[in-house]
Amino acid sequence: MKAVWPVVLLGLSAAHFALADSGDAREGLTWLRKMASASNQINYSGTFVYQHRGLSETSRIVHYANPAGGVFEKLETLDGPAREVIRSNDQVTCYLPSSKTVIIEQRNARLLPALMPERLTGITENYAVKTGPRDRVAGHECQVVTLEPKDSLRYGRHFCVEVRSGLPLRVRTFGEKNETVESFAFTQLMVGGSFNRDKVKSKYAARSQKWRVDRSALNVSERPADSGWVINNQPAGFKKLMEVRRMVSGRADSVAQIVFSDGIAAVSVFIESMPKERQGQTLTHQGAVSIYTRSVADHMVTVLGEAPAATVMQIANSLELRTNAAAKQ
Repeated sequence: MKAVWPVVLLGLSAAHFALADSGDAREGLTWLRKMASASNQINYSGTFVYQHRGLSETSRIVHYANPAGGVFEKLETLDGPAREVIRSNDQVTCYLPSSKTVIIEQRNARLLPALMPERLTGITENYAVKTGPRDRVAGHECQVVTLEPKDSLRYGRHFCVEVRSGLPLRVRTFGEKNETVESFAFTQLMVGGSFNRDKVKSKYAARSQKWRVDRSALNVSERPADSGWVINNQPAGFKKLMEVRRMVSGRADSVAQIVFSDGIAAVSVFIESMPKERQGQTLTHQGAVSIYTRSVADHMVTVLGEAPAATVMQIANSLELRTNAAAKQ
């Protein structure tokens, strides 16, 4: 399953609306709040195009939200290698016909590319929130809202929010020079409609009975724990959200994870014992996600998040064991 649809649940307090320094910002935050909750409350189906770093992918999505609780989704790619993803509440199943593989995961996630957290803590500290003129996308009227970063540590966001439902119809993530890092836009959309289970059933379920099934993601548990690692040069505006240890069935060593966020973007730090084949420093990108790996004190550190490469590298390069940090003081 692609790693370009990360979803991070952040925090929102009404106080941040009071912190808005203009009516324009307050209006923009109101639209963002409406957009953040829309996909959990509204049924919709449509076709969207996702573009990143010169690549383009068209997908069809069907989404049903049960008012009593529960989300059902089906996403299938329409070009390139076939891929189908089915979500039933927290269980996500990915069918890969080319390799005859089924991947089953247990997680809180939407299949639509992650566009906004459900809560909006700290937005005005790190971004200027602005509203623009109304526009039209896929035949629907939408309101333009832009998040302009206050420094080069984070990307900006440009949204066009469907006026009635609050669904994001078009999103552009842009860098320091206003270059597009990734974009998403519906080309066809129907909002509303009643639940139809047939529309969220897999067309590969029957023929995949003899395919390889990967359930490794289900054999992961986590618990809050002090990892023993510290960031000596934490990027401004990013705050630690959580720190856990993840245990994988059949693996002796746990993996530490620390998550930071600026209210919109999230960055995860993974720390594990160095594998037998020692790895060097690497920097890669998947859409707006920067991924940087390096070795620190006989550990392999991987930092990834929807942030510029300089941000994830700053975190990785300033990470060290607390004992080592204390010794330097």
